[in-house]
Amino acid sequence: MTLRFSPPRGTPPGLAIILLHGAACGPWVWAEGFAQRLAAAGHPVVAPALHGATLSDRVGTLRAALDEGPAILVGHSLGALIAQRLLDHPSVRGAALLAPVSPEGLWWSNAHLASRDPVLWAEIARMAGPGDPSPTVLRGLFGPRMDPEAALRLASRFSQESAAALLEAQMPQPVSPGWIHGRRVMVLGAAHDRLIPRDAVERCAAWHGTTATFLQGTGHLMMLDAGWEDVADRINAWAAA
Repeated sequence: MTLRFSPPRGTPPGLAIILLHGAACGPWVWAEGFAQRLAAAGHPVVAPALHGATLSDRVGTLRAALDEGPAILVGHSLGALIAQRLLDHPSVRGAALLAPVSPEGLWWSNAHLASRDPVLWAEIARMAGPGDPSPTVLRGLFGPRMDPEAALRLASRFSQESAAALLEAQMPQPVSPGWIHGRRVMVLGAAHDRLIPRDAVERCAAWHGTTATFLQGTGHLMMLDAGWEDVADRINAWAAA
């Protein structure tokens, strides 16, 4: 299912924004206020469901959708990796990457988590199973300011992810560097992100010829975490620049 959010009548029109969710999520992650805040700034916003069997399937589906006209991509985590693979599409005007998987793939982030916090690594691996997410998972996904009840409600909506897509994501990806694709890229990392380490986010930004900004008090799910309004406002300001 694709969610659409329209700007208020009379709002000066901005570029369309396509929101790309991460692994085990759905377009619902953007609908807790984040997409509405982008639309209120004048952007027609589209949040598609990304559930193809492989990453390449998802990239192909989105390439067809981009033929509708120019757009800015906003991708989170695995969705940010998909956004990076689309930067060479002529309709893409730029991309905002939130807690992104680097073009190097997930292998380093996975190895880092397994060595630094094997309990969290194991809990994340079975997060989509039956039962409520564990406190360990919630601490891994959200920052310290997040309301625990809200965190549990949101994390309980996660679903099974394609094993083929996750396996493909481990490997280096066909992402053009910034000096080739020439698109504007903004990279936002989370100071309390325990899934994507800081150095991976920094390498992602360097690949695209920019530097990463790390938001204090925020965890991996920055579009849902406490302070998500700041993330949305940064994207609106960047898109308008």
